[in-house]
Amino acid sequence: MELEMSFQTKNKICFAMDLMTNGLLHYMENDSAHCLENARRWNAQLALGINALHNMGIIHRDIKSENVLIDIRQNVRIADFGLSYITEEPKPLIPWWDYTSDVKGTIHCMAPEILRNMKKPGSMKYGTPVDWWAFGCVLYELMPLPDHKAGLFDSADAIMEYVSWHSKHYGTFDLFPAFHQLDPPMANLLVGLLNPLALLRYGFRQVTTHRYFSNEDGTSEFNGACSRGRSNLTCL
Repeated sequence: MELEMSFQTKNKICFAMDLMTNGLLHYMENDSAHCLENARRWNAQLALGINALHNMGIIHRDIKSENVLIDIRQNVRIADFGLSYITEEPKPLIPWWDYTSDVKGTIHCMAPEILRNMKKPGSMKYGTPVDWWAFGCVLYELMPLPDHKAGLFDSADAIMEYVSWHSKHYGTFDLFPAFHQLDPPMANLLVGLLNPLALLRYGFRQVTTHRYFSNEDGTSEFNGACSRGRSNLTCL
């Protein structure tokens, strides 16, 4: 979200920003049909936003539905950078580099490499893939499923149980039980995004070329994704 202006009164410092209609979580809980209609466009916009942050030297570390806002043009805005990792000088982050081992984020969207530092502080450094794991968690929540409000994981133990399941079924074609009810393209995308091995996890390149975002006319949902809201103004 951009800061349009700021001003100060005797007792307050005020920031002026664009008006948001609601958070993504609100739509998930109250208007599943609207989520279904806009899911692929919102997902594309969120991926573009995450990639833009990484190019500016920022790992958000708290991507979740509560921090994804929808503006008056029905475009995605990423909010709340209080837990972000930010480089001293703005420069693109290298996807396969590790930058920090701090435990930051919200448990149900926290990548395994962050969680491991909860029990053994500083034991595992991580980088940009943690945001793509969280992106996968948001994608799952956006699907109009009977239990989508609860999300994919509800605790650190649930995430580590998923990691254990993945380890036991690595190299097979078995699909994680929670993905059975999804369309094959979405299930395949989630398998890539929620790979416990950060080096093998899908990133921006794999997301933008994935068939989930392919349209019937041969175009991609990423084509003009930020200008297909309710007006021609761009998002992010």
